[in-house]
Amino acid sequence: MNADMQDIKSLLGQSLTHRYLTERFLQFIDKHHIQGVLSSLSRITEEDAVELFQQRLGYVLNDRTRLRMVTVLMDFLCECECLKKEGKFYVLNDRKDPDLKLSGDESGMVREMFKGQAGFFDRCVAYADKFLRGSSPLFSFDGSTTLIWEAFLGNAEFSFARGVLINLLFSGRTGNARVLDLCYGPGFGILQMQERSPEIEVTALDFKDIFIEQARGRIRNPESVQWINATLWEGFGSPLPFNNGSFDIVFFACADPYIPYELRQYVYRDIFRVLRKGGSLGILSHSYPDAGLQYVKDSWVRRGILCHDFFEGVCKGWNGFHDAGESINLFEAVGFIIDTVMLNASVWKIDKP
Repeated sequence: MNADMQDIKSLLGQSLTHRYLTERFLQFIDKHHIQGVLSSLSRITEEDAVELFQQRLGYVLNDRTRLRMVTVLMDFLCECECLKKEGKFYVLNDRKDPDLKLSGDESGMVREMFKGQAGFFDRCVAYADKFLRGSSPLFSFDGSTTLIWEAFLGNAEFSFARGVLINLLFSGRTGNARVLDLCYGPGFGILQMQERSPEIEVTALDFKDIFIEQARGRIRNPESVQWINATLWEGFGSPLPFNNGSFDIVFFACADPYIPYELRQYVYRDIFRVLRKGGSLGILSHSYPDAGLQYVKDSWVRRGILCHDFFEGVCKGWNGFHDAGESINLFEAVGFIIDTVMLNASVWKIDKP
């Protein structure tokens, strides 16, 4: 691990990004009087909260994305000990609200070291009230947003996690592994894989070709990559344009939360199909904080993931993070063997037997 990655690992260990996001979410809640609205009832269900938000705040909560944001918000307030859950009811916590603020130096460090991430989320949370009132999504995947996504997906935290996943996938492998980078985006995964194993054969596919020039310009040897035209794949829910057993590795980073929930099993069955026997699927995606704290244990990470889920909810196509236990059940039902789950269930290596 180089010095820069050691510095990033040290900063991540201090949970600075999660603390920064937590403060921004609490500021949003305070600015829009959300906790005051919730406190108008001594005991409140999620359905009550939806009704109150529509009546008092003018929110238009008529679709799965916005309703999910309410769920995430309520879970976040519980993680911050502002609410506590008793069965299906939420009640105000008798304890004083915790002091979760960063110092000025710490906030500045996050904006400098994690600026792509902090800047993206700042814009998302600033738009969240408008989105909840019925406005269209802030960001989609089109030519006008490629630089925004590049800055976000290239952030230091994701880069570190990609490096961990790539080491897991390539450790012990010999020869020219055939790799599918599914939803390759601006090409950060291809670059890091080529740096780790220059001899690999990469096939790159995304559901749109909007990032191809960024990816080509970033990686070491773009001519060694087979770029598949996006018109050959109709996206999640349609079969990948490859024969059975075509790849040793499928690299799938930061895309799982954009799979529609009802299509998730289909997508992973088709990935299973295109892997060779003994092949591996690497997934980079947060898991939703589980109630039993079995997979996502750290309190700051739990808060940060809930912030991320709420903030990116304003982006077109976002379906959110999934419970790790549910993911394991799905992967095993498809036929995968779970090899490694780490970093609070955000890095996954699963194998095709």
